[in-house]
Amino acid sequence: MRALWLAAALLAPSAFAWDSVCTKYPNKSLEPKELERQTGTPCSPSAGPRTARERWVGTLDEHRRLWEMTREKAGLPEQVSATRTLTVFTGSSVVDIEAQPVPTLVPVPFAEAARVAYRSYSVGEFTHLPDFSWALWDWASGHEICPLEGATSLADCHDFAAHMGPVNSNHFVPQSREYYTHYHQLALERAAECRALGLKLTTAAGRFDEFHRECELEALTLEAVGQHYLQDAWSMGHMWERWGSSSLMDFPGATVEEKRDRAVLTALVSGFFHGARGVLQALPSWTSFDVNDAMCAPWEGVRFKATDGTINNGVGDDYLGVFQADAPYQAQSSLFFQCSVSGLLEVYSAAGEAHGTALPEGGFVSIDPTSERCFGQRATNQAIALGGAINLKIAGLQSSIPIDARFVSLMLPKVARASGKVAVAPKMRNEFRFQLQRAVTVARLRAKDDPDGTSLASGEWGTFMGAQPNGQYKGIARYIDAPWPWDEANDRTQYVRRTFHRAHATEWCASTSMADLQLLKTRAEDPSLQVEDRVAACTACTELTVRHLRIGTGPGAYDDTKAPLCDYLTPSPARVYHQVTGITDPLGTATRYCCP
Repeated sequence: MRALWLAAALLAPSAFAWDSVCTKYPNKSLEPKELERQTGTPCSPSAGPRTARERWVGTLDEHRRLWEMTREKAGLPEQVSATRTLTVFTGSSVVDIEAQPVPTLVPVPFAEAARVAYRSYSVGEFTHLPDFSWALWDWASGHEICPLEGATSLADCHDFAAHMGPVNSNHFVPQSREYYTHYHQLALERAAECRALGLKLTTAAGRFDEFHRECELEALTLEAVGQHYLQDAWSMGHMWERWGSSSLMDFPGATVEEKRDRAVLTALVSGFFHGARGVLQALPSWTSFDVNDAMCAPWEGVRFKATDGTINNGVGDDYLGVFQADAPYQAQSSLFFQCSVSGLLEVYSAAGEAHGTALPEGGFVSIDPTSERCFGQRATNQAIALGGAINLKIAGLQSSIPIDARFVSLMLPKVARASGKVAVAPKMRNEFRFQLQRAVTVARLRAKDDPDGTSLASGEWGTFMGAQPNGQYKGIARYIDAPWPWDEANDRTQYVRRTFHRAHATEWCASTSMADLQLLKTRAEDPSLQVEDRVAACTACTELTVRHLRIGTGPGAYDDTKAPLCDYLTPSPARVYHQVTGITDPLGTATRYCCP
């Protein structure tokens, strides 16, 4: 019977922290609360370009829900959580999704616009991003570019079992601290740019406040990406130094294939110690079971030590309701929200509070969200030892399957071949079985000798398959969004700037010349363009031109009560003068200018 149970786990990848979902809805532009009331369908495939085109809202989207609870406790206006729709200008190429050609989302220079893509999102959804995308630039480019070695397709490149899971050690402490700190600092520096933009617009009588708000939302989006790592640090199954690096090339091995073999096997074992409920409960043959798998489920003995030395009960993935409501876990949730609210408020304040004044809950005390206090918690030895098994209830009877048992140690390399898509040579399989038995034995001995100690979680467990505990690997992986200021000559920078182009209005105003605007107009008027290309060209021309447009006939004859956006943002912007009889608003005038 145990063999049958474990055979059902063949598709089990390494673990997410909290739950991330991608859902396809008929109308992607609806508000998150409205989407929650609808019946969507899971994204298929569940990785790659498809997930960049759908919403990350659903019944078990724990990361986004944690963000929303943080926003409420921080007292940010509800408008911050509203659905936004970005107008993105792309080329005419396509990408295959399950053998079907789908229009590209890679943003192109405005003068090359052939299609218009409308991308709806809410800021909180980006807390899911590290489970679906390599970085914000990756989402901005539609998951159509793979930054990893050894991937054979875009879906594989973004697949959690095959590629993302093997290097997700940055979702575990202490690496998660480095990644949150990186994105938090990036968000703060972007927020400072937003505040500067808002100050330049103070004399515009509110005409361009939307650009300040768009910029603020982008800064909050970067914070949301970062808060994924902060949230992970407070999922019980992630409070230990998972073996391995966030960069595949740091794993031992003579070839990329051998490195990935070891990375996949290491991730599988890490995932099972973490708790496999998120994978196993969803399998059809397991749906009648309660996979109450330690360490994430409410188990007696699954506890963590906080930086003040207190020992507290802990839960994780798929138990958000317990985490926020039940008394035994109030210490865990209180500590987490103090950190997450502090981080969110720092960014919102730095951006200038364009959506309204923040009113935090009474009694809130700010702390440094990048500090040891927010990332120093560690699972106890006893908790990790309990994680060394798959636990489930069948008809109310508790059962436990040790992951170092002979059958399991034989089965997991098969899992690696089936879901991780690696070969796993016989010699490596034998090494793996020995390493697994050793790891579980050490965990049990440490739990017996010092149950409330944290030596296992603090990097004293030793290596696994040649991989060190993750605290031994320093630095940010090369696929992550670069520090601010972004290099304008870099394609990844341009993917983000073109996607969030209203948020980057200052940069576009400064870099757009009269020659650029004329090129936009020439393309929009090109009679040889197909209808869809012409629509895209007209839309792009109007979007950029209206920011430079003075309604009038020349420098001495224009309506100075309707000065364009760029007049406020840069000292010497390019200027277009145009006037249409019977039309007095800038947008209508710009449309006629571009597409007469």
